[in-house]
Amino acid sequence: MNKSSIEEVCRVSRWIQDAGHGGKDTGAVKYGQNEKEWTLEAAIYVNERLNELGVSSTLTRTEDVTLSRDNRTEKVREYDKAISHHFNAGGGTGAEFIHSIYASGSFEEILKEEFQQAGYPVRRTFTRKYPNNDELDYYYMHRETGSTRVTIVEYGFLDGPNRDQLQEKNYRIGMYESVIRAICREEGIAYKEKNNDITSPEVLYRVISGSFSKKENAEQRVEDLKNAGFDAFIDRFEP
Repeated sequence: MNKSSIEEVCRVSRWIQDAGHGGKDTGAVKYGQNEKEWTLEAAIYVNERLNELGVSSTLTRTEDVTLSRDNRTEKVREYDKAISHHFNAGGGTGAEFIHSIYASGSFEEILKEEFQQAGYPVRRTFTRKYPNNDELDYYYMHRETGSTRVTIVEYGFLDGPNRDQLQEKNYRIGMYESVIRAICREEGIAYKEKNNDITSPEVLYRVISGSFSKKENAEQRVEDLKNAGFDAFIDRFEP
């Protein structure tokens, strides 16, 4: 590895993807959809894509398990930056990006831009102070995670006007890709689209080269095909 490569690796932050809620904590539940399922989907997807693109990333949870508040924040404190993935409830519209009162909010503005450019509704970027104490963050994911810069992403409202769109996985994945583009901009690395090439087709098509009433004629056709370089076999058929 040359000097420029080492500098590039050192410059990129270490990320952790927090799948909000989990296990006994379902999060919001609307129209039969549990928030915890989609937060895990989002975190896993973003984590895998970031690692594909050369950004170091890991997860607070990889399955439907309950994480205590202390366990979750302890994991997050070990990394430079974090996304806490969530879905909202309450009938509103659009994504929300929440940052600490001690953060500039510049990354959240990048997220906002990427979502809007991709055609997704955005409600706001904001921060919130603890009641009766202007020096503390309201959300514990900001307040109890030390120097880690945490962004809470609320992708949309489970009970909002676009809830039918949210039910479409490709729609949700488009939002996750917007997060990935924002992180690439933040880290100064090139974004590459996901390779969706299908290497193992689910459907195969069989070619039939004739039907014969006499077996010897069928055998001759198989021999001719094999001599021509094609794989062939006889399949006995009774009409």
